[in-house]
Amino acid sequence: MKKNQLLDPSVRSIRTQSDPAIDVVESLSKESEALVELSPSNQSPSDQSVADPSPSDQSVADPSPSPLAKQRLPLIFGGLILVIVGAVFGGRWWQFQQTHAETDNAQIQGHLSPIAARISATVQKVLVKEGDHVEAGQDLVILEDQDLSLKVQMAQAQLANAKAQLAGAQDTVRITNQTTPTQVAQSQAKLAASMAGINAAEAGVAQAEAQIATRQAAITQAQTALNKAAADYRRYNSLYKEGAVSAQQNDTARAAYENAQASLVASTQIVQESEAGLVTAKAQLQTSQANANAASGQVKETQISGQNVTVQQSQQKQAQAQIAQAEATLALAKQQITYTVIKAPVTGDVGQLTAQVGQKIQTGQPLLSIVPLQTDTVYVEANFKETALGRLKVGNLATVKVDAYPNETFVAHVAGISPATGSSYALLPPDNATGNFNKVVQWVPVRLVFDPQADPRHKLRPGLNVSVSVETLRVDTASVEAIDKPPSIQSTSTLKP
Repeated sequence: MKKNQLLDPSVRSIRTQSDPAIDVVESLSKESEALVELSPSNQSPSDQSVADPSPSDQSVADPSPSPLAKQRLPLIFGGLILVIVGAVFGGRWWQFQQTHAETDNAQIQGHLSPIAARISATVQKVLVKEGDHVEAGQDLVILEDQDLSLKVQMAQAQLANAKAQLAGAQDTVRITNQTTPTQVAQSQAKLAASMAGINAAEAGVAQAEAQIATRQAAITQAQTALNKAAADYRRYNSLYKEGAVSAQQNDTARAAYENAQASLVASTQIVQESEAGLVTAKAQLQTSQANANAASGQVKETQISGQNVTVQQSQQKQAQAQIAQAEATLALAKQQITYTVIKAPVTGDVGQLTAQVGQKIQTGQPLLSIVPLQTDTVYVEANFKETALGRLKVGNLATVKVDAYPNETFVAHVAGISPATGSSYALLPPDNATGNFNKVVQWVPVRLVFDPQADPRHKLRPGLNVSVSVETLRVDTASVEAIDKPPSIQSTSTLKP
């Protein structure tokens, strides 16, 4: 049989290639062909008669291969194929490792916006639910503002008083300039009037304090009546449900309970008004005392050198300062009213909602958080070994695989590399100068940002675990330029190897 007839067609087609592995297979095929040709089963009877002249010669040299050699041929072919496949995949893996840096020590991070109360108040309405999407400027929580309205009214009264004092000071300066000969007499009369005003203001303060004490007692009495009416109403209501009393008696008890509540509210408001009157009386007393002091000084000054105008101008400045202070107090009170409506500072989704209707909150108490899920608000915080740091550059392209979405890949690029390792920022950083030095591979935080169209459906969430693969030989030049340029002049992404 000829050699070309013994070769398999697939082997003959492989011979046209120049791969060294194919040459090895071809040489093994030739050897197997030679073994097959020498075997007795593949020879004709005439060839056997010529090749085997005598039994003694067959015992001396038998060219046919042994069964063990035939069994080894498939194993050899299989081993060669495994070596070739392993070499191909090993080469590709080695090439990939030389051009990529990988890590699974990474998480998605985001800019969470905690929302806290800026005043102490009671929650009146909660307009959102956990997981709702909100826009920037949307109302989230509404607080009660009754006490703040009273503060605004008090601030307005103080401002009006300060303006009146300023007007009086200005008039005094003008009159003093016009009536210099009678300044002494006027100053003495003013001093007497101021002293009378002090006495009247002190009497007003005492009267206001007495009214407060009396009306606080009325509050206590109203509270006692409310407690009694509430107990009567609960008792009549339970008896009415059992059929022991009539509906009229139950309605009477309820009406008494509501009247007691109204009486308590009215008494409380009266006490608040009395307290406001006390504040006004004290302010009037202070004004009278200041006027008395000013009048006494005016008497002395006019008797000596007639410098009343200077003193009155100082009073005018003081009144102007009081106006400024009252305006600031009024502005602060109005600003605090705006704090009762809590708005969303950014667009995002609501999370960590703890606000409840009727809840008494304090200043700085967290109520909820807004989590922006736009692609430009989430990023990856990946920790790479220090051995890979030399190959990483800002702008390197990267692919991100999220554990939550194993069949999807997100495109990103390196936006920044930490100036120090993670252990350097630890609360107790390692001290190699203690003598117990063990060299440990350090981790360096690297920040990656997603491309604008990487997550159009906003599926990425802060806190998700990811795996990162960075192409160390490719740099997104546009992303590098965008770090130092405003968004309006960012150019299209250009890649360079």
